[in-house]
Formats: sequence, structure tokens, C-alpha cells
Amino acid sequence: MSPWTDFWRGRGGNSLAIGGLAALAGALLGGGRGASRGALGGGLMAILGSLAYSALQARAQSGASAAVPPPVGLYEPSTPAEEQALDEAAAIVVQAMINAAKADGQVDATERARILGRLVEDGADAEAQAYVEAELSKPLATAALVEAVAGRPDLAIQVYGASLLAIDIDTPAETDYLRSLANALQLDAATVASLHEAFGVH
Repeated sequence: MSPWTDFWRGRGGNSLAIGGLAALAGALLGGGRGASRGALGGGLMAILGSLAYSALQARAQSGASAAVPPPVGLYEPSTPAEEQALDEAAAIVVQAMINAAKADGQVDATERARILGRLVEDGADAEAQAYVEAELSKPLATAALVEAVAGRPDLAIQVYGASLLAIDIDTPAETDYLRSLANALQLDAATVASLHEAFGVH
């Protein structure tokens, strides 16, 4: 179990899991990239889940992988176990976005203030705010992120998609980060290309 899923598990409210994911998405995404960003908010997990499912179906049809069930986020959880699975997936997506925000080496004071301010506006509690602030100050944790999705190709695709959305690819460091992340997540070129196309990133 990854450290950040431990944080959300058992908090009884999950301020930054499903409910707060919209706040963090909005804070990290800021402006930019038109309709693809404006369509996110609380539907982020559904969007990422849909893209992951499409990519995995394409793999299955090409014989590259076995058929898989729909990823969490594509359906409303109906049991406590499904709710927990969705919360944990959302927590990992949150961490992917935070990690990507640090891809160019730092989150400056202005960007940090904007992210934390958005969390406050959207009702994230003090513990959740402190958690995000601490995570923004830490070094990149790509290895831990990759480990958290090991054996979960659906979640690996969602992690890459969330990372792609969290940054504007305008520095060599960000380009290198996404390339190394895709390799570490063992995503094939067709899957990566489909995600870039879906979000209008070239």
C-alpha cells in the first residue's frame, strides 16, 4: 500500500479523494488546453477511466492483452469495497498530478499559493491542505508512483493521463518526465499517442 493511499484510507470523508479531486484538478490545471481541461472537475476519474478502458480494449483486440473489466471510475460504486477501490485510485491520481507539477524541478511560491488557495476555496480541510503542501515540497516520487500501480494497467494509463493534464509541456524537463514515466509504466507507444490525442497534446 502506498503512503498516500494510507493517508486517505480511514479518514472518514476523504477530503481529497473523490470529492476533493475536482478541487485539486482545477488548482493544478489552472487555465490552458481549452475544453479538455474545462470538462474535468468531478468527472476526472470517469474521463481517465474511459480512456484507459478504450486503450485496453484496443490492446485486447490486437491480441496484445487479455480482455479486462471496466476500470474504477466508469461506474458508480455499489459496495464498500468498490468505494474504497475508487478512493484509492483517486488518491493515486492526485499523487500523479502533484508529482507531475514538480517535473520541471520546482513549484514556485505563486503556483503553490494558487494550488493551496483553490483547495481552501473548495473546502478541503486543514489536514488535507497540509498534506498537499508537504507533498509539493518533496522531491519527485516517480518510483513510488509506479510501484503503486504495478499489475494495474488500467490505473497506469490513468496515472499517465492525469500527469499529462497536470502540466503544460513547455520545458525539456517536462517532456523527459513524461517520456520516462510512460516507459516506467510500461505503456506502449499506441496508448501514449491515444492519450496525447485525446487531450490535444502534441
